[in-house]
Order: sequence, then C-alpha cells, then structure tokens
Amino acid sequence: MRYKTLDFKVLQTPHFEIYYYIKNEKLLKRFSQDAETWYKMHQEVFRDTFLKKNPIILYNNHPDFQQTTVLNGEIGIGTGGVTEALKNRVIMPVMELNSQTRHVLGHELVHAFQYHLLLEKDSISLENVGQTPLWMVEGMAEYLSIGKKDAFTSMWMRDAMLNRDIPSLKDLTNSNKYFPYRYGQAFWTYIGSQYGDTTIVPLFKNTAKYGYENAIRYTFGYDDKTLSGLWKNSIDAHYKPMLKADSSQIKITGTKIIDNKNAGNMNVAPALSPDGKYLAFMSEKDLFGIDLFLADAKTGRIIRKLSSQISNGHIDDFNFIESAGAWSPDSKQFAFSIFSQGKNQMMIINVANGNTVSQTPMAQVQQFGNLTWSPNGKDIAFSGMVEGQSDIFSYNLDTKAVTQITDDVYSDYAPSYSPDGKKLVFSSDRAAIQANVINAVLPINLAVYDIASKTVSNLDVFPGANNLNAQFSANSQNIYFLSNRDGFRNLYKYNFADNTVDQLTDYFTGISGITEFSPAISVSTTDEIVYSYYRYQRYTLYNARLSSFKARRIGNRDENFDAAILPPMENIGVNIINSNLNNFDRFEKIVADSMKTVPYKPKFRLDYLANSGVGVSTSRFGTGVSGGIVGMFSDILGTNQIIANISVNGEIYDAGGLVGYINQKSRINWGAAISHIPYVSGFRSYGYEDIPNGDNQTTKAQVDRTDIVRTFEDQLQVFGAYPFSKIHRFELGGAFSHYSYRVDRYSNYYDANGYYIGSDKSRVANDVAADAIGIPLNSFTLYQLNAGFVGDNSIFGLTGPLDGYRYRVSGEKYFGTYNFAGVTADLRKYWRAKPVTFAVRSYNTLRIGKDADRLYPMYVGYPYLIRGYESNSIYKNTSAQSSESFDINQLAGSKIAVFNFEVRLPFTGPKKLAAIPSKFLFSDLNLFFDAGLAWTNDTKVKFKSEPTYTTEPLLDKGVPVLDSKGKPVTYQATTERVPAMSVGVSVRVNIFGYFVLEPYYAIPFQRKDVKTGVFGLTFAPGW
Repeated sequence: MRYKTLDFKVLQTPHFEIYYYIKNEKLLKRFSQDAETWYKMHQEVFRDTFLKKNPIILYNNHPDFQQTTVLNGEIGIGTGGVTEALKNRVIMPVMELNSQTRHVLGHELVHAFQYHLLLEKDSISLENVGQTPLWMVEGMAEYLSIGKKDAFTSMWMRDAMLNRDIPSLKDLTNSNKYFPYRYGQAFWTYIGSQYGDTTIVPLFKNTAKYGYENAIRYTFGYDDKTLSGLWKNSIDAHYKPMLKADSSQIKITGTKIIDNKNAGNMNVAPALSPDGKYLAFMSEKDLFGIDLFLADAKTGRIIRKLSSQISNGHIDDFNFIESAGAWSPDSKQFAFSIFSQGKNQMMIINVANGNTVSQTPMAQVQQFGNLTWSPNGKDIAFSGMVEGQSDIFSYNLDTKAVTQITDDVYSDYAPSYSPDGKKLVFSSDRAAIQANVINAVLPINLAVYDIASKTVSNLDVFPGANNLNAQFSANSQNIYFLSNRDGFRNLYKYNFADNTVDQLTDYFTGISGITEFSPAISVSTTDEIVYSYYRYQRYTLYNARLSSFKARRIGNRDENFDAAILPPMENIGVNIINSNLNNFDRFEKIVADSMKTVPYKPKFRLDYLANSGVGVSTSRFGTGVSGGIVGMFSDILGTNQIIANISVNGEIYDAGGLVGYINQKSRINWGAAISHIPYVSGFRSYGYEDIPNGDNQTTKAQVDRTDIVRTFEDQLQVFGAYPFSKIHRFELGGAFSHYSYRVDRYSNYYDANGYYIGSDKSRVANDVAADAIGIPLNSFTLYQLNAGFVGDNSIFGLTGPLDGYRYRVSGEKYFGTYNFAGVTADLRKYWRAKPVTFAVRSYNTLRIGKDADRLYPMYVGYPYLIRGYESNSIYKNTSAQSSESFDINQLAGSKIAVFNFEVRLPFTGPKKLAAIPSKFLFSDLNLFFDAGLAWTNDTKVKFKSEPTYTTEPLLDKGVPVLDSKGKPVTYQATTERVPAMSVGVSVRVNIFGYFVLEPYYAIPFQRKDVKTGVFGLTFAPGW
C-alpha cells in the first residue's frame, strides 16, 4: 500500500550509496558519517572489504518505511529495518531517537557484512546461509551494534535465570519460545568475552558451512551441549549473587489486575484514567493481533474492546510498541496514535460507547506517539518527527492547529503535562550530546519545558542512565520515571523541592514494555499508578497506591551498571567490539569531498531465481515431463519489477510461460504481461464407430473415448489497481486473448457383447472432437475489459481465516469472436465466537449474453467449491447410477452459484488457540454444509432434490443408433438444473507452512450412486 510517491536521490560515500528523499542535510550528514563509522568498526571484526558501494535505502519515518517498494509483503510496526540478501540492500527508517537510528543502522550493516562475507567472498550458497539459526544471525547484529552493556537484554537473562529456563543452543534453534535477538546477543557476548571477538566470525562462517553443531566442534573442540552448559553456568554465576536472600526483589507492590489469564502475554502501553477508575491498554488477548481494551483499573475486569483493526476499517495498525494513549481530564475520552493513510493519525474515541469522536492527521508531523492531554482539556502534546527530527508538538482541539514546542537537533521523546498545566516533562538525549558523550549508545535523560517561559532545563538525574516514561504526581511537585541507573529497571521519584531522588521499587527483573523505550507506567490524579512488570517472558499490569511503595533516598548520580553487563563480567579474549562502541565518536570522520549527490538511476538486477523441480511421469495417456523456472528482476528501489517464468507439465506442447512488468512508484500500481498458457482438460464420451475386422470389412463397435483437450491461451494484458486503504482497492484492466485447441483421443473398443477389442491413440480434428463432446473447439479471439472492488481485513488462523471479511465484486465485458459479459460476486464473512469460528461464503460467477454458453463450461464440483462431487468420484461410480438421477452434467455450466457454511475449530496447535496443544501439528476441525448450482442459458433452475428427465434417442450424425437387436438406443435428458448439496466433516492440516491439506468426508444429497458418503482430498487453505 503506497500512499505517496517518493522521489529519491543518491548520496555516495566511500562505501555506500544512500538513497534518500529527506530534506534535512544535518541529519543526512550525521547518518552518512555513522554509516562509515560502523563500516570501519564492523570491518575490524569481519576482516572484509566492500569492493562496491553498498546500497542503503533511508525513509524519513516508519509510516513511509511501511510503504516500501523494495520488499514484497507487509512491514509491521515492530520491524526497525531489513537487510535483504541478493542485492544486500539495507532498508530502514529514521527512528524517533538518534540512538535508535544509529543502533538500527549498525545492526543492519552487520547483516550486510554477513551476506557479503558468505555469499560473495566465500561463495556459500544462499540456502546454507538461510539455514543459519536466526539467533546467531540476529544476535550477532545486536552484539556488534550494542555490545555487552545492555540493561534491557540483561533483564531478559535475569528472568530466564529466575525461571530456570536458560535455553540450550538446541532450544534456541528448534523452539520459537526464545526471542532470537535477546538470547542471541547474550550468547555472542559470552563468546566474545570468553574466547575473544576474533572468534565470532570463524564460528559464524563454520555454522553457515557445516551447521552450528559441527561449527562449535570445529571451532572449540567440544560439542554444543558442553558450550550450552558453560554459557548457562556463566549466566548463573553472574546474576545469582545479585539476587537478595530475602526475596524482596520478587515481591511485587500492588494488585495484579491484567495478566495472561484474563488478557494476553503482552499487555502493554497502560494508560490510567485521571480519576483512577479505568485502564486502557493494548493486548493480544484475542490472539490475532493487538487490540485496545478497556478494563476496571481496580479489579482488572475487562469491560470491552475499545478499538480494533477488524472493527474499524480506518485503522491500518496501532502505534503501540513505543507509544501510549492519553485520557481527557474528565476521563470520558481517550486519544491514541494509529497508522492510517500512510501516516500516524490521532484517533479520539468516546469511552462510554466506543464511537469515534475524531480522526486527525497532524499536518507535517507524519510520525508521532506518546500523547498527553493538557489539564485544560484543549491541548494534546506528543513527540513527533518532521524530516527525521524528533521534537515535542501540541495540537489544539479548538483551533485544530499544530504547534512545535521544541525545535533542535536533539531527540525529544514522550512528553507529559503537569496537572497544574505549567510544565511538560519529557526524555531527551540533549544532556548527553551537550556533554559530548562519545559512546555509540547515548543515554536518555529527563528535561522539563516551562510553558510560560518556553525554556527547557535538564534534570540532574543519573546522567549515564536511560531515564524514561516520566509522569507528574498529582500535586505537580514530583516526577515518577523509570531508570536503569543500577542495571535494573525500576521506578523512581524526583522531588522538585530539594532536587532529590527516591527509589520506589527494587525488582530483579524490571518494569518494562516491549522495548526499553516503551511506556510502562501511568499515574492518575488520585496518586495511583499502573505499571507493566516483566516476568516469565510476559508483561503483567499491576495497580498500586503511590504511598504503598517503600521509598529509599539515593544520590542523583548514584550509578552502577554491573547488572547491565551481559555475562561474563570480565573480557578474557580480545575486546574489539566493546572498545570501539565506547569510542564511537573518536573514529575519523569522512571529509565532505568524499561525498557527492547523484541522480537516481534504476539498476535492474535479479531478485530471485527459483525452479519447481523436474519430474517424469507415465500413464495410459503417455509419458510426460514437468518442471519450471521463475525469475524476478527489479531496480534498486523495487518500483519497477519484471517477472518471467516458463514451465512444462506433460508433453512439449504443454509448455507455458509469462513475462510481466509491474510499476509500483505511485499509489496506482499498474503493469502489463504477455503469456502463453496451456490448459488441459478431459471429456469422456460414448458412441459407435465402424472399425476394420481384418477381412476388408468393418464392424460397428461401441467405443469409449477419452478426449484430452488442450486449450492454448495467448494473451496480452494490462492492469492497474488503486488502493483506498490496506483493506479495500479498485482494479481495472484489459486484455487481448487468442485461444486455440488441440485434441488427442484415446479410444477403447468393445463388441456388441461388451468384450474389449482394442484401443488406439490419435490426434483428432477439432471439429470432429467438437461433434463428439458437444462443445465448439474453434479457435477464437477475445477482447476483455474488467473492473472490480476487492476487500480483505480477515485474520488468518492455522489453515484459514478466523475473523473478519473478504470480498470481490467484479465485472468483465468480452467481445470479439464471442460477445458476452461476466459478473463475479465472492462474499465471505467470519465470526469468531471462541473457541470456534462461523464462516459463510457466497460465491457467484456468471457469463451473461447470447454467447455465454459457447465457451468451455465452469465446473462447480471442485472440492474447494462443494465437497462430495469430484468428477473422478462420480465417474468411478457411473455404473451404479440410476437411469434417472443426478449426473455430472448438472455440475457444469456458464453460470455457477455456491453457498458454504462452516464451523471451524482450531484443533491442534498453539495452546491458547487450539483445543489440543501442539507445537508441530497445526490443524482445524470443520463441520460444513455446501451447496452449489450450475446452469446455462438453455436450462432452467429448479429448487428440488433431483431433475426431471425425458427419454431421447441417441443420434449418430442425425440418424438414430440401433442396438444389436435393432432397437433404438435411448438416453435420459433434462433441461433442469438443481442444487447440489452436501454436509460433512473435514480436517485441514497445515503442512509445515508450505501448503494446506484437507481430507474430508462428505454426504452428497443429490448423488444416488453412493449409499452413505464419500471421502475426498483437496490441497487448498480454507476459503
């Protein structure tokens, strides 16, 4: 989904080509300097050199980044950056904090070195690289860009130690329970500290070549179990002495109100109403995404869902990871930041009824979050970004004007109004920058903005720590905030009166959100606080009176970061990485002459090349081969794409191919394609032929024919799509198509008594085959125009959608050899009523006009439409059919209508979703009712159990056919079409994410050839 057209320029530095459109020269210069510094630092570790300038695609903000054309698929709010392998492109946005931008850049450039080293320098296959464990790949990028001093990852490791759940390397590789970034960083810290940073790259390369188990053995001389044990012992030895004997560090102050029992594992961004009665928070309680919930702040009772992407089509995503909403002073309205129309917008809802009061973009501030509502109820302040610079802004609800409060090179973040309306407190890196901190990671300190004098002052509190999520007390005389000043993450109170600090909590893990910068506390005007406590890899919300915390006075500069150091404490080996990180700004800067801006030029290169394998098969229809290859090419920004493929599935004339072009530069995606596609189908027919009997005579024999019909489509098409949002789009297109046929006939001959005589294969003239099967097979040409509306906000479960809706309503007009129109209405709705989902589909496609019946008919008996009527199953039971019963002809026509109803139960899979917990087998159990109808211009639809037949003579070239006794051969015919219906049960199984397999048992009501039901199998996800 692209809401805007971005015009990129290219800044060339000694080792990079930075693609940008930002209009902030200072930031761009700083970014390019940081890239070259990271290059020098990583080069010391990897001992590798980029011979070509490596591309970096830089977006101004995260909403723009989510619209990238460089990558296929969606970019989630939690993705800070991506490095793709084949072109080694680094794709990232400017982040809200300078340190975050620097960290993401350093992290992604580690991946650039990894890919360059393995793919280009060592020529290791991409498949091997892709099999390298994620915790190794991502953990290395975190260690090389953060180092071993990281209070946030240390909190995770202390939690693992408390839970007695320190994973082995095998656990990290085989289970998705352990976040690869945090645990991988801790592992590489151990390797670097214990064996030296020079060991990191050899171990990584050996892993890509031989797998991590063999790599450990080759590098260290012992197995992965031994290394896992040493790593675990190091974590225990480092953190256990920090755990006090009285267990006071794991005694929680306050009442647990939101946890994994009444909500989810991830209960974040708490916002307590000013009157202390209500709590708004984000949670994955309903499993399928993050929603906004309202709860009773005292008891934790979930009152209702305030908003969700399913119920509100204007919301593309919630800005929830590092942002919280704000209550109005009267506790009646709630404001929060969403992603919509390619930018952040402020949505205000009425808490009493959930109605949207307003949805407002913030002018030029396209990314913003962490709202705070002024005590007078007229202004809402927030931290936002303009051209990559993070400042504090405010929005006036009366005038609708956006005012910039701070305007400088510093990152200002997460403001909060004082209840007296005189001050704003926020977090900023200004104190660190003013103090000329040279570390790669800048500490985040507290600053106060005086609204009357419009001045900013830094608070002299823990200058080397990250001090975040500041909130004023009810009397405006204190500030509550979170700090990692001792390596832990605890709650503190700053006192304006005497410039002192009190520590309120002393937790072994900590008060935290999803990231270190996520909001995790909220204070009411009644001096209550709700905070997010991290334990058991979960986020639990507690409510406590501020008076219930045991305050302990500490010095404003009392800092000790031992608990923030990832184990082991000492560095035994060569310490390259941490030494460089501590001296980041001392690296030599590149000179201005080594940088130049050049115009953007598309450079087409291969994105991927894949094959579908090679196979050989043989059957009564002959021997065939199958295989194919597909390739995609694009320019560096992915705005222009070329895709080409060729495949064969059978004989040489079953080869098909396509070449297409797609342009994604603007909001309208458009393209063109040319293709040759063979479609293979079959018809079975019966008749009589005169065949030689060996005495220069002929004998009339009964013949069972199977005609293999190949329809060749040669097509040139153009297409375009205009998306209204991530959910809805309009499509328009046209095509020129030429169709031709080839028919191969396989015949079995029988004498008058039904004995087999012989068989043969021959290519049959199209007109001869057309007479036999009753369908014209003349070559024809069609011109087509099409338009349609498409929508999809469904939430996909294990094997099919479980909530939301999907639809497609389209029309086509065909002219040329045939003249007719087409209409399609595909409507699907899903209602989640835990533990099951009720799913309904109405699928209808009609060819309308005098030539509607002259084309190959559509078949409604496919198992993804109605189950129990597969053609193979019906043919196998032909002999058992009554002379007057529902036959396969009832299922083919120029018009089809299908209705489906299912009750879907997630059967095996994740614990909170499925009836039977399983880590490996993901399946749904379904009860279904299917109904389908096919008809033509010359048939009538009748809603009854079976059609009425009449007896008709069998004709051969207009002459009645006689049997061996001279009697006319007759058959049963009907012009009526009746619905085909079935009920049954099926199990859809997700086969390791590659495809969905659905065995089913259906009872087809209209079939008389089966007494009970039929078993079937289909390869398709749930509709």
